[in-house]
Amino acid sequence: MEGKVFSKSLTKTDINHRLCIPTNSLLMFPPFAEGSNIQSLIVHDMEEAGIVLNLRFYVRRNGHPKPVLAGDWVQFVRRKGLKIGDEVELFRFIDANGEITYTIRLFRHYV
Repeated sequence: MEGKVFSKSLTKTDINHRLCIPTNSLLMFPPFAEGSNIQSLIVHDMEEAGIVLNLRFYVRRNGHPKPVLAGDWVQFVRRKGLKIGDEVELFRFIDANGEITYTIRLFRHYV
């Protein structure tokens, strides 16, 4: 089973700090452990085989959850030379054993 988790145009916050995730995508991520609001997430780069991002997926404890991905994200943005307005898509794959993996695809907008 596979599916797109979300797609979005990158903002200044996405480029400089962390990738903000649309709230309606929360169900596409594994549930948090009891009492936790953060978990590790491994994401594979669709452009370069063998490139793996170790990301932290977290939400606010109170109020609007505002899900984000951090960790290796900013280093990935810099290595790829991403700019505001470039687009990112995140996909989830579930294999026959129930193992969940994520991949990321980029679309750059050159001027």
